[in-house]
Amino acid sequence: MTKENATFGKHLRSQFVLDPNYVPLNHGSLGTFPHSVSEALKKNREYVELHPDRWHRVEVFPKLRKARESLARLLQVEDPSDLAFVQNASTGLASVLRSFPFEKGDKIICFSVTYTTVLNGSLKFLEDAGLVELVKIDLSYPMSDEAVIDLVREAIQQHHHQDKPIRMAVMDAISSLPAVRFPFEAVTRLVKEHNILSLVDGAHTLGQIPLDLTTLDPDFFVANLHKWLYVPRGASVLYVPKRNQHLVRPLSITPANDFNKKVNKVPFEQDFGDPGIFDHSPFICIHAALEFRESLGGEEAIMKFTHEMAVKGGALVAELLGTSVMENPEGTLTASMVNVELPLKESKYSDGETERLFIEKIIYEHNCMAPAFKHNGKWWVRLSGQVYNDLDDFKYGAKVIQQICNELQK
Repeated sequence: MTKENATFGKHLRSQFVLDPNYVPLNHGSLGTFPHSVSEALKKNREYVELHPDRWHRVEVFPKLRKARESLARLLQVEDPSDLAFVQNASTGLASVLRSFPFEKGDKIICFSVTYTTVLNGSLKFLEDAGLVELVKIDLSYPMSDEAVIDLVREAIQQHHHQDKPIRMAVMDAISSLPAVRFPFEAVTRLVKEHNILSLVDGAHTLGQIPLDLTTLDPDFFVANLHKWLYVPRGASVLYVPKRNQHLVRPLSITPANDFNKKVNKVPFEQDFGDPGIFDHSPFICIHAALEFRESLGGEEAIMKFTHEMAVKGGALVAELLGTSVMENPEGTLTASMVNVELPLKESKYSDGETERLFIEKIIYEHNCMAPAFKHNGKWWVRLSGQVYNDLDDFKYGAKVIQQICNELQK
């Protein structure tokens, strides 16, 4: 074991707010945070209650501004006023999609693996309202990045017309189920060449892969802080460069008061700077989360370990189950989440019931968690690598997954 890797592993689990007997293989869904961040959360909540008016009327605005400045450095964004806090990625995406001035006949590119809440929520709302036509591209993984890019290029050639243009492409940076790294950098460049706006759902990016939003230059980008960055739920960030800020309003619009305007000079950050009364404490914990990550060796060391844990853990589980990992020949799909095929050829239950029963059994009978899902005609399980995992966790996961599959098999 290298000195760098000695920092990480199961012994680190005691520093997190987790049941010590729980085997966590699903960090990607909800994330978690260490005790040091938990203490910062508690401290801020107690401070707010000492004098609620002082906080909500005056002090919250400079505190949130400072938190956005820290994030701007991490995201490589030059101006923190291009960032806005939202409570989750779906809220950020909905803020863009619900306020964007689409015209009848406009089209939106999306994908079959787009997060369900977005695909069946905001996008379906726009389609049902007759505002847009969805151009959905089916992705059947494992696929090469080039194959994905070719499908996008074909969709543009087929559907992008002057009288009925494609106005926007909505894409994941890392999709959820299956958990695969999408070639969002190349697709963002491609759609820009055709004057199509890019909306990138980076829910799983911050803390899992490096980001440079200045270089990427998306039209809209949203990322969760509570999944991989060790910030408490719910906390997310929406990035909108100044050229597009006039196109976006928050779902809840509160007129900016003078205290807001004193700190936030740009209308975009004023709009999002005061979404009404709710608990801002998770955002105030960003500094504590980044401090903890730095104590572990920083972003590069954490991402290297979690990626390697996902790759090695996924390979181990696949070997023990006698199946395979969802990966392409280039090895570009796996970041810190890995998909392993299940030894479940045919369930005796419906797909929805199979997913539900799998989750119930793995949580309540085995004190573990990893979601099962069906993709491209096969059953898979998604496993997350995290700083508090070791290969014994994946070995245990393989054992209980096999048992559950035996129980579900027709």
